[in-house]
Parts: sequence; structure tokens; C-alpha cells
Amino acid sequence: MDTWEAPEARLAGSPRPNDIRNLMQPPAPLRPALLLALFCSWAIAPLAHAGPGLDEIVAQWSQGSFRSPLMCELEGRLVQGVRRVLIRAQPMPGRPPQMSIEFIDMQPGTATRCIDATGSPVPNLVGKLQLKRPAHRHPETAKRDFKRMLGQDKGFSYSVSSGRLKIQPVALPPAKAVQESFEGGTVTLSLIFPATDAERALAEFRSERKLLLTLESPTGKRVLLPLFDPAAQPRPAR
Repeated sequence: MDTWEAPEARLAGSPRPNDIRNLMQPPAPLRPALLLALFCSWAIAPLAHAGPGLDEIVAQWSQGSFRSPLMCELEGRLVQGVRRVLIRAQPMPGRPPQMSIEFIDMQPGTATRCIDATGSPVPNLVGKLQLKRPAHRHPETAKRDFKRMLGQDKGFSYSVSSGRLKIQPVALPPAKAVQESFEGGTVTLSLIFPATDAERALAEFRSERKLLLTLESPTGKRVLLPLFDPAAQPRPAR
């Protein structure tokens, strides 16, 4: 996974490039709350002159190369790392963009466990899901509808049209992995608000894009991942 290594937390030996040992050095704390207007302008601005429909605006708002923080125990020490989550929007002429979400193998190596900010164990998730939303056929109201829906629902949901994930608890010796279908499940991306577990988990990471990912399978399995986009750095104050 793509991470930043913390020199003071480096363990003995040479870390493998994709090992969980490639740790993350969090930068200075980000100013607390994300404003709804910021997300609206971020999604709409790049498409302002293209006359996009609501499907394209929501896809633009959703896509990105995200990271989700976690802590893993290596040789008796808890160290910080990140999980990579890729959300892609593939343009489809005359049709809504084809959306997908991919969970990149954490490659935990010799980690004996991994936990989130609340102390709950988190598994290694690997795989790709195809997503879809009901088509919106009123481009003339798309921008207004986007702002209204984001203000009302605080995010957007997708149904999973196909895809399976390999789910494996992090343990030594390695635990058995299971393959689970998420077809018919849902993926929701929502804004993060102050005084929540997700806000506290992401407080140390500088990014203008922070979202909460909620993944639900048809059988009721639920995964919550706070996400940040490392490429969306705060703009310097003028």
C-alpha cells in the first residue's frame, strides 16, 4: 500500500516496499470541520463548462485514491499504517459513468493484529466491486439537485451490481480468508462531522477531502472506513 514511513517508528531490519512496516508520519492537525460548500464546489467546479448531469457530478465527487488509517501490532508494538481504497469513475458515452471501488491488499506481513481508532479489530479486505446508481435524466437541474441531495442526505449511496471481497482477519499464524459476495449490497460515501469517531480518526491527516465509507453486504456484514485523499491538500491561506 502507498504509505509514508515514520523514521522514529521504523523497526529493526529493512522493510519490504509494500509491507505494513512502511508506516505513516501524520502531518500537523487539519482544521476541524469540513464545510458542505467546499464539497459542492470541489465536485462541480471541474465540470462547470461541460454541462454535466447529476450522475457525472456525483461520480466526480466520489472518485479518488483514498487512504484509511489503522494501527497494526508488529513485534509487540502498535504502529500506524493506512489501507488504500480506490474509487474510479469510467466515462460511458450516453450513459452514467461506470463506478467501481477497489480495496488494495494491506500485505500485513508479520502483524499479529490490526485495529481502528476505536480499538476494534479490522480485517484485510481485498477485491473490487462494481457500483451503480439510478440514472438521473434532468441535466438542466443537475447542479441544484446535487447541492440539495448532499445537504439533505449528507452523502450518496450506490448499489453493488457485482463483485466479491476476500476478508481475512490479521493474525499470526495467518487466519483463514473467506470470499464474500457483495452483489446486492450498498456502498455509501458520506460527509464527516465533528465529535464523531471518524472525525477523531482523521484529525491528524491534512486533506480537504474526508469521507466516511459504509459498506454493507446483503447478509448484513457492515464495514465502516474513514477515508482521506492525500492529494487534496489544504490551500494556503491568502
